[in-house]
Amino acid sequence: MESDADIDEHVLAKLPEGAQVLSVSPSGTSAWVQTVRIDTRLTDGNLKTYFKKGATGDRGRAMMHGTFESEKMLYAFAPNNVPKPVAWGTYRDEPDKHFYICDFYDMTDDLPNIQKFCAVVAQIHLDSMGKSPANKYGFQITTHLAYVDNNNSWCDSWEEWYARALKRMLEEEKNSHGPDEELAILTEAIFEKVIPRLLRPLETGGRHILPCLIHSDLWPGNVKPDAVTNEPIIFDSCAFWGHNEGSLPARLHSCFLEADNPTADLGSWRAPRYRLGRSYMKEYHKRIPISAPVEDWDDRNALYAMWVPLAVMIPIIRAL
Repeated sequence: MESDADIDEHVLAKLPEGAQVLSVSPSGTSAWVQTVRIDTRLTDGNLKTYFKKGATGDRGRAMMHGTFESEKMLYAFAPNNVPKPVAWGTYRDEPDKHFYICDFYDMTDDLPNIQKFCAVVAQIHLDSMGKSPANKYGFQITTHLAYVDNNNSWCDSWEEWYARALKRMLEEEKNSHGPDEELAILTEAIFEKVIPRLLRPLETGGRHILPCLIHSDLWPGNVKPDAVTNEPIIFDSCAFWGHNEGSLPARLHSCFLEADNPTADLGSWRAPRYRLGRSYMKEYHKRIPISAPVEDWDDRNALYAMWVPLAVMIPIIRAL
């Protein structure tokens, strides 16, 4: 853990010129990276706090670079709800160690207001819809879900992109857990039958969808209320341009309860043993209608919900 006395020069160089580091202390918890807050005094006398996370090795470097590009893109569409990215880089004294810096927000562990949260997510989707390069699906750089690198190769269809992304997660699962005959049979069916059946109709038969910017890891650990304004702050994204509904099931937790109705039926996590809450779904779709074919929505949601749990389980399996 760094201290204010030994903070690396390359980290200091990314802070405003003349900033005096007052303290460096732990901030938050993560299974994949080290996280600290850096309290500074700027040359005008104002106090400014930054958040820094770091990781080692080639994977760590790619994670920090991907985080910067991902958060920078989200910040462009939601500057009031995403911490402003400052920089990413490599330590001078430890060249195998890499970092990402952004503005620090003091956040509570309370649950974000469901209406405000859904409004922010829907507005990001609406404002970014159709603005990806050449209307393609993917992202310009590798990003990481948990610590698994995502296949963000540009694709012309959503079916193709999601199949590639899911295949990447299943490859990592196989590398971590070893081959499994039953899973192999199910995997073949998913790619040959389920994905074409559920995703191809979105862009055929006169129907179409437009890629929008997706956070892809929306769960209570990555969405917290600002301690001062109570506005939802969204962070730690694994962004890509995709189908807006692909953001809904990822890791919506049963604890997303409306403040004025603690028994609201928001359901629990959808995948693999969770379910996306009806209140959240209803609130989001007040702003963006369900994509056609509407009758496929629940099955699409279940398909999308496979992706994140695979990414989370891979490093856990490796640690056993």
